[in-house]
Amino acid sequence: MDVGRIWGRNSPKAVREIISRQSSMEMLSDDSMSKNSNVTGGCKRLNSSEKTLLESVNISIPDGYCLSAGLGIYKLHEDLATWNKARKICIKEGAHLAIVNSQQESEMLANMFKHSNLMKYEHRESVVVFLGFHDLYQEGEFVTIFDDSLDKVGYSTWSKGYGGQPDNGRVSGQGKGSQNCGALVTDGGLDDVGCSWDLGFICEIPIRQSASLA
Repeated sequence: MDVGRIWGRNSPKAVREIISRQSSMEMLSDDSMSKNSNVTGGCKRLNSSEKTLLESVNISIPDGYCLSAGLGIYKLHEDLATWNKARKICIKEGAHLAIVNSQQESEMLANMFKHSNLMKYEHRESVVVFLGFHDLYQEGEFVTIFDDSLDKVGYSTWSKGYGGQPDNGRVSGQGKGSQNCGALVTDGGLDDVGCSWDLGFICEIPIRQSASLA
């Protein structure tokens, strides 16, 4: 669901205020966020009255999703899944695998990731989560799940970890050249990982700030 197609200049004032007042979440310190059970890494879970208000304009927010002002509505899934299974779960929830459009969004998602239970894992699950991009069509040509290039959507900063990404590294049992699915690293950069890996993942319901706050 593209919320930006629903929220225009004539949207109810109260709906726009929900977005506006979430902007304060972006300025919370890590300590403040850790003390607020409704805020995870700058993404705030909506209360029942806010959900009811959004539903009045045909916007349904699935359980577990949180709102980050001017960016979107997100859910970090901590139950591990392969990339394709994660993609299908997001679709079932009326969302899609998250696509990063800016440095601000990458930092918010990485912060949300770092505050999650995924950090308890000792290996790759604690380093990356699946996002909505891949190079399954042509090696080295990364596109989103909507077939847009990373440059077109606005964010193509790769992680410098493990010698620099993307590295198309070795996936156990598949040989060199099998890392074809996209992920976010805790440093906010992008990574190419194995599509068959079991990882956490982020689903997104996008909000177009220009439409919702105009």
